[in-house]
Amino acid sequence: MKRIALVDDHFIVRQGLEFLLSTQEDIDVVGSYGRGYDVLEALNNKHIEPHLILVDLVMPEMNGIELIHELKQHYAHIKVLVLTSYVDDEHVMSALEEGADGYQMKDVEAEQLINAIDRVIQGERVVHKEVEAVMNNIVTKPHHLNKLSKRETEVLKEMAKGKTNKEIAAQLFVSEKTIKTHVSHIFNKLEVSDRTQAAIYAMENHLI
Repeated sequence: MKRIALVDDHFIVRQGLEFLLSTQEDIDVVGSYGRGYDVLEALNNKHIEPHLILVDLVMPEMNGIELIHELKQHYAHIKVLVLTSYVDDEHVMSALEEGADGYQMKDVEAEQLINAIDRVIQGERVVHKEVEAVMNNIVTKPHHLNKLSKRETEVLKEMAKGKTNKEIAAQLFVSEKTIKTHVSHIFNKLEVSDRTQAAIYAMENHLI
């Protein structure tokens, strides 16, 4: 019997999922929660021992990305399958980088969702076709091919505020020459030629 837990802040969505999964003879819904904190508490107190948890991403108090982080830190043996309406760069990459084992959209056919649950439990990583397209697009972006360092990201953040090299140097307690070097590296890594392009790229790609 496959033990499944659900985490989604929308009660009607959880009800629908519970009904769908209850039609499967080999699936047992062991818990249904509206908050990430609640499922973590249930796991901590050993009230549930699921094989897989279906996780929504956009929730109050603790979002799905934060929940996935906690689950993979403390319950790495439990599979996590994202079920969401969001398929943008930030949500997709954040969820997968935190260790999500699968990523499906809420408009997925019931049969496909059941199939995804089975495959993820068996150890496969299963993602929706729209997620695949996002992933393929993301890996070609400059900031993924050449990741900015923590300091470069700090400099980029100050650049986007319109600060000069001298002002950024004072803010970060380094020399103006050091900031010029960071700015040069940022331009090269993001494949842009000026500060405005760098700021636009950063905002469009959620780097700051």
